[in-house]
Amino acid sequence: MLDHLASRGVNELHVEAGEKLNASFLREGLVDELLVYIAPRLLGSGRGLAALGPFERLEQSLDFRIVESTMLGDDMRLLLHPR
Repeated sequence: MLDHLASRGVNELHVEAGEKLNASFLREGLVDELLVYIAPRLLGSGRGLAALGPFERLEQSLDFRIVESTMLGDDMRLLLHPR
């Protein structure tokens, strides 16, 4: 898929999706950056960011580093890169 997009001149793709598609992209190693917004609100039950687990060991998790954190009013914007 990525080779096909690159051949068409696409070198940046933004994906805003649900937990299943997000997990698929993450599992396949197709994510080189996450942009996460956190608001200080609890909304009740809902979906997660990515349906990856359950994991039995911490080593199975996907590890990211915080590249940038920015406060936007009461919200926080995190730019994350895979380690």
